Amino acid sequence: MNRVLSLFTLYLFLFTACTGDKTWLHSYKPMSADGWDRRDTICFPLPQAEENVNGILTLGLRITAPVSTQSIVLAVEQSLNAPATYRCDTVCYLLTDVEGDALGRGVNSIQYETQHLPFCLRKGQSGVVRIRHLMTKEIVPGITELGIKVSR
Repeated sequence: MNRVLSLFTLYLFLFTACTGDKTWLHSYKPMSADGWDRRDTICFPLPQAEENVNGILTLGLRITAPVSTQSIVLAVEQSLNAPATYRCDTVCYLLTDVEGDALGRGVNSIQYETQHLPFCLRKGQSGVVRIRHLMTKEIVPGITELGIKVSR
């Protein structure tokens, strides 16, 4: 029995170690419990690339409370150095349907992901991704975490 369990554990370890995950960076940051203020820009530093990273940038949004808006509009700035490169995209999340039911996945915490944005970081470059909301409200309540994922 111990041998079977050991072989199963080894197989599981090898299988999960070889899934070929192409994630270069995945990070979330907590938001203020008071809500996301219009003046708050969430920054995600990008480490210096050891090789070229050509891929996609996906934003993640987590909420735990009902939100007071059907959608949220975000500005996503990619600012890279050596050589200096700047890109700004506008992203619109649809959070609820017309009845107010959440469109994300989850039970206690609802997770949303945006469409994929182009991402290109050359060997030796570093930089930062800055995200801010473009809503007319000064404070957007209900968002608990904001994150980015860079996949190759």
